[in-house]
Amino acid sequence: MSHFEPTLGAGVTGICAREFVKSHMGEFWAIFKPLFPFIAGLHLLDAVVADAFSFENGFFIGGVIALYFSTVLAISWHRVVIQGPDNYTPMNPFNPQRHEWAFIGMGIATFCFVFLVAFVSVYGAASTESLVMVGLAAIVTLFAMYFSYRLSFYFPAKAVNAEITVDQAFCLTKGYVLKLLGATLAAAWPIVLAVIVWGIIAGVLVSILPSDNAMNTVGFIMALPMTTFFQPVMTVLGVTVLSNYYLYSLQNDSRSVEIGS
Repeated sequence: MSHFEPTLGAGVTGICAREFVKSHMGEFWAIFKPLFPFIAGLHLLDAVVADAFSFENGFFIGGVIALYFSTVLAISWHRVVIQGPDNYTPMNPFNPQRHEWAFIGMGIATFCFVFLVAFVSVYGAASTESLVMVGLAAIVTLFAMYFSYRLSFYFPAKAVNAEITVDQAFCLTKGYVLKLLGATLAAAWPIVLAVIVWGIIAGVLVSILPSDNAMNTVGFIMALPMTTFFQPVMTVLGVTVLSNYYLYSLQNDSRSVEIGS
């Protein structure tokens, strides 16, 4: 399967996205293997530092840096879907290009926007102890998440160095938000179920181990399947769904005529 055919329905898109990833695990591993030592090593650094200095709430600097390498995976996989497994070029994490920085910058800005809106809303609601304010905080947070989804087509466009503005991305995603959510759930539910099962198993194993000064390192080992397989696979599933609807809009939506490469 060298050419990705985009679909519209959430259910069929989720199934097609899962089948596409399954059929191209060779490309997945080719992209992810060079990133694996950095992702695993940075999470290990967090665990070792937290145990060495007895940080009660853990240490997360390595995990934050590891998000950069997860973004490299996302950018590269957008290219696999949009440009084709035979034509894509993976991102070089040590020589990011201008459009790749734009992808990263938009990701950071979107995350910070949603986080700040949610934090301020929840903090304000908690301080008033009012059910009305709690409901309002939930609505405001959902609106912020909806707004972030309305910008989501910016990412596949920038991944392949296509010209797109924030306004164009916002316009182009109209009508696709619920489809994006539904298709992502349809694509990722087997992995989500596997994560839940592994989480239960890991929780039981950790609970029966003797408590000592290396519990963060033990937690790192238990979380390895999540950080080095489940999470990356969920990333490429979500990216496949997003690229699908981006491609569908380019092929079928008159609003996309100004989007160029």
